[in-house]
Amino acid sequence: MNAAAVLMEVLRAAGVRYVFGNPGTTELPFLDALPDSGLEYVLALQEATAVAAADGYAQATGTHGVVNVHVAPGLANGISILHNAARAKSPLVVTAGQQDSRFLVDAPILAADLVRMAEQFTKWAYEVRRAEEAPAALRRALKVALTPPTGPVFLALPMDLMTPVIEDAGEGPPPVAARTRPEPGALARAAEILGAARAPLVIAGDGVARAGAGAALVALAERLGARVHGEPFYRRTSFPGTHPLWRGGLYPGPAAVRRALEGFDAVLIVGATVFTWFLHAPGAPFPRGLPVVQLDDDAWEIGRSWPVTLGIVADPRAGLAELDAALAARMGEAERRAAAERAAALAASRAEVVARARAAAEAERERRPIGQAHLFATLAAVLPRGAVVVDESASSLPFALRYLPFDTPGSFYGSKTGTLGWALGAAVGVQLASPGRKVVATVGDGSVMYAPQALWTAARHRLPITCVVPNNASYAILKAGMLGLDLASAKRGIFPGMDLVEPEIDYLGLARALGVRAERVDTPGELGDVLAACLAHPGPALVDVAIDRGFTEVRV
Repeated sequence: MNAAAVLMEVLRAAGVRYVFGNPGTTELPFLDALPDSGLEYVLALQEATAVAAADGYAQATGTHGVVNVHVAPGLANGISILHNAARAKSPLVVTAGQQDSRFLVDAPILAADLVRMAEQFTKWAYEVRRAEEAPAALRRALKVALTPPTGPVFLALPMDLMTPVIEDAGEGPPPVAARTRPEPGALARAAEILGAARAPLVIAGDGVARAGAGAALVALAERLGARVHGEPFYRRTSFPGTHPLWRGGLYPGPAAVRRALEGFDAVLIVGATVFTWFLHAPGAPFPRGLPVVQLDDDAWEIGRSWPVTLGIVADPRAGLAELDAALAARMGEAERRAAAERAAALAASRAEVVARARAAAEAERERRPIGQAHLFATLAAVLPRGAVVVDESASSLPFALRYLPFDTPGSFYGSKTGTLGWALGAAVGVQLASPGRKVVATVGDGSVMYAPQALWTAARHRLPITCVVPNNASYAILKAGMLGLDLASAKRGIFPGMDLVEPEIDYLGLARALGVRAERVDTPGELGDVLAACLAHPGPALVDVAIDRGFTEVRV
């Protein structure tokens, strides 16, 4: 077989089913081997959408998402999404065609140093130099992407190296048993710190979801009677959003995190980046003297920016299970009774929070334009059980996190970096990865315009994705940020380049032109029925919801 055909065999042997992409001339020798490979090509109309779809697929399956893009401009189009995949630690395999290696020295059209472009956002980046090494390079890329800490990799494939016949059996990458267990001494120390706490706190990062450790974390939190927060910018379901111990994500600023941690006497951080902030602000997140235990499968994350009392490098699922067992053996009747009392108090407190949120949404029932609380409370009421939400709603995100349930594994995915143009493509990948679940993309009106091409891909594959667009005809989150920064123009009510008006965008016409059912909602009374009808639609649908165009300042 020629090199391209062998690469397809390697992908198939690795369990890859889909290749996402947008083709160009330099990819033609590679794609020529696709029809006989048994792999399915998912066509996107722009490379960022293709990379986002592969990223969504990788996150939802926990295995490889494979995408092929077009030389330097195509890779450049996808870099913003690759940046997101790096922060999300997605096992993404990005390949790009490269110009013929025999005249790269002449700087042909479209060529560039693709490795330099990709390497800062990948675990490994490489350009194949000989046809014979291509299969080994792909096997290495597949292995590296999926070995904890997982993350994206990149291969450049010069077009002239895809056609020579080579000797290779086309095996997949070697199986790697990578679930590391914690050291017994460290485990005992962690159990001692947490078991002695009178007010323990748990911070869950997206690494819990990546490791499939949600159930183990629930068991440990319940044993401790510990309050549970998500890391700032959590974008996965690592703890059930309806659980009595859950208190939502920490605000992304050191002073806010420090306030949230006041009064607690031990903290366990699992699978989190400690911490990702929104804007620069002075101060440290941990109160002085607070014991902090950090468990992660990525040694780089432990004590990365702030010192911790004890760091444990281990698989989160195995580590949490063994820590829970150690706590069970250590805790006596008095500790178990105290944990139960804490859990009961936290449940009562959460019930009050939920009641206030419900009342806020109810107060907007007749409000026009539609309030965000009412929108997301209504969406929550009509969502089918087990639905998956892929979010890029920007200024509406707090309402999505507050009202949508996110109570089952894999029920929430969001842009890890705030990258716009990710969610619509990611929803395609998530739906392909979850054919038995309903996928809903909650995407701001400004965000839709970064990647509307994904709607066409959803229509082409008849994917039942419902896109809900909270439409305030502006980049409202930027307006809020300008106010929060006390900028002079904002104080005068001037927000340069932040209003999507004159003309306003016809999202219905846009969606219908791409083969998608589209409906507009202007009044709160019709919202539930329209959402329910579009959720029941067998193909893709878009609901354009005219929401309140007001906003509040964002401060750190």
